[in-house]
Amino acid sequence: MKCRFQSKIFQNEANGYTIAAYWTADPSIPNEARKKPAGNGFIITAVGNDLPMIKNLTYELTGYWVNNPKYGTQFEVETHMEIVKRTKEGIIGYLSSGAIRGIGEKTAQAIFDRFGLDALEIMEQHPEELLAIRGINEKKLDEIKSAYNENQCFRELMTFLAPYKITSSQVKKILLEFGSMAPEIIRQRPYKLCEIKGFGFLTVDKIAKKFNANLNDPIRIAGGISYLMKKAASEGALYLYQKSLISKALELLNAELPQQAVNERQIQRVLYQLALQRDLIVEGNRIYEYGFYEMERETAKMLVAHLLDKVPLYNVEKELEEAQQVLNIRLSEAQAKAVRMTFAHPVSIITGGPGTGKTTVLKVILYIQKQLCDDQVQLMAPTGRAARRMAESTGEENASTMHSALGLAGDDEFNEDFEYLDSNFLCVDEFSMVDMRLAYEFFRHIKRNVRILCIGDADQLPSVGPGEVFRQLIECGLIPVTVLDLVYRQAEHIRIYENAQRIKDNTGALHTGDDFQILDCSGAEETAALVQKVFRQELQDKSIDDVQVLTPYRKRGAASVNELNQVLREIVNPQDSRKRTMTVGKRKFREGDKVIQTKNRDLVSNGDMGIIRQFFLDEEGRKKAKLLFSDDREMIYSAEDMDEVELAYATTVHKSQGSEYPVVILPWIKGFYTMLKRPILYTAVTRAKEKLIIVGEQAALYQAIRTDNRGMRNTILAKRIVAEYHTATENVQETDCEQLKLAI
Repeated sequence: MKCRFQSKIFQNEANGYTIAAYWTADPSIPNEARKKPAGNGFIITAVGNDLPMIKNLTYELTGYWVNNPKYGTQFEVETHMEIVKRTKEGIIGYLSSGAIRGIGEKTAQAIFDRFGLDALEIMEQHPEELLAIRGINEKKLDEIKSAYNENQCFRELMTFLAPYKITSSQVKKILLEFGSMAPEIIRQRPYKLCEIKGFGFLTVDKIAKKFNANLNDPIRIAGGISYLMKKAASEGALYLYQKSLISKALELLNAELPQQAVNERQIQRVLYQLALQRDLIVEGNRIYEYGFYEMERETAKMLVAHLLDKVPLYNVEKELEEAQQVLNIRLSEAQAKAVRMTFAHPVSIITGGPGTGKTTVLKVILYIQKQLCDDQVQLMAPTGRAARRMAESTGEENASTMHSALGLAGDDEFNEDFEYLDSNFLCVDEFSMVDMRLAYEFFRHIKRNVRILCIGDADQLPSVGPGEVFRQLIECGLIPVTVLDLVYRQAEHIRIYENAQRIKDNTGALHTGDDFQILDCSGAEETAALVQKVFRQELQDKSIDDVQVLTPYRKRGAASVNELNQVLREIVNPQDSRKRTMTVGKRKFREGDKVIQTKNRDLVSNGDMGIIRQFFLDEEGRKKAKLLFSDDREMIYSAEDMDEVELAYATTVHKSQGSEYPVVILPWIKGFYTMLKRPILYTAVTRAKEKLIIVGEQAALYQAIRTDNRGMRNTILAKRIVAEYHTATENVQETDCEQLKLAI
């Protein structure tokens, strides 16, 4: 369809998604798509990524018509191409459109006056002839040539990459990497796109197959291997076994092909090359990405160094008794043991479920530390909510997120330049949430001769990121561990904690009451409807901050996060004409929405919840959002920033780690079959402080309790710690012997 740009209706600055009005005289336009007549044509609405919006140009759009229930018939654009008519008006219009830097209306007119209808051919094949135009010198010519070539390349790339949802910002990355040779490189060696950050293997593979690329190209095989390693990391693994990786690579690289294109020997050759380049590390039958190998190895070394540190060791019996009297606390023997252990070792661990007194123990430890020395304990946790809960429960104001304490700007943005943590006593809560990457950074930031205390719940879900650090620290056997397993919390909410123990230990039926309810229903639709009813009831005497729906799945079915968020929002924050909105990609936010932050950034942490207070236009006319997070932290977000925000009336169990809510509503059905596991259920149950309402099928509930297939993640951190410890202690013994010989 040939058309001309009329006006921009909407554009998402973050991802380039655009809605725009175009004029066309194409007679094949469906009647229902014709918004209004204009001259001898019609105005239509087009949607797509990075649509062209220069008024003086004619475009050819390809795609298909879609019927939007709210906005009517729209043209979904797959590709777009500028059409320059070989007429005086067409050529001058194109040259002066702003698409080519350095050419305005006067220069465009002068170029046409001199070269006529051959102007574009001259620019493409003999650009030096433009020097004959008044006002164009060598410097100006270079600017025009560069802009013209960029424009041609950009148009060409956008045209054949648009169907693969490649955005204009990604095309710019390609041009930055390959320059004017980009179209030719993509046609000849498309798998080189895998070398550019942000280009996934599956997308590149689709593009490459269109050009009949060499399917056993080593770059393709390397891209497939990289994809599999990153996929494994996203599922928690630090390494893959060589046999498993080769098997997965054979399946991936030969999928949907009429005959095998890649064999095992070709994969092994590429693996060998990647190992030579140190992109991969081969250790026995294990294959690591270099970064994870170094993190696991170095973390073990650093931890062992701390285990052997000369930290002051104290007998704290006197201080322990005093602390209990002053704080009006009476510790159990296990709790008292945890306190003694903390001051008798450089590194120690306390693990236990909710209500077992971990916070009580920490209060006593903090009191004793203040009596023994002036050094303040630095408190930290993986998420903002966990850090704030730590501060509230201990009365200490200095608790912070690990990212903040370590000076890490984002989830993966780790710097080589860093400062050691200043405190001589470090305490991390919710350590089960710490992945390999964060553990490496934590130990790297600790100076020598520092006391370290790790607190967590080993029975919760492991970290979202790769590794299983907390469990590995416990299992190495070299770090003293205190297990707290008796519930001490107040009697009115005792069923939550007792049932959590029963779930953890798979012992007996769950006990119900006001604080622990199980509401029977079957199927996703019926469960979702009952969740809405319960949600509405709980909000009669609770605020939206106090009631949280948790569910295992993000996308699957009526009881998933995405589906529940839409219906729960209508209960709390229905749309009306007074509420402004912001569309980010395919998501639409309203003023008043409850949202959750999904990435770490300055002042706001992954997992923090807030409310959208207002949408407004800044001085330059760009749409902004004002968000209010807990502790009255007010943040101003751009459209791009809002890509890091999601609705939070319902959220996943994984995302809830480190948080507690007065009331938790938990849909639980057989349809969650792959998620019916004890650690997931246990984690969900232990998020509730006052009331837990499980909605769904009891058979699914007890199936999860019986299913403890936590699954060992591919990590050998515990073995590395043991090996490093033996090496270090043997070296110490040899050094002592040498010194003894010298003394003799």
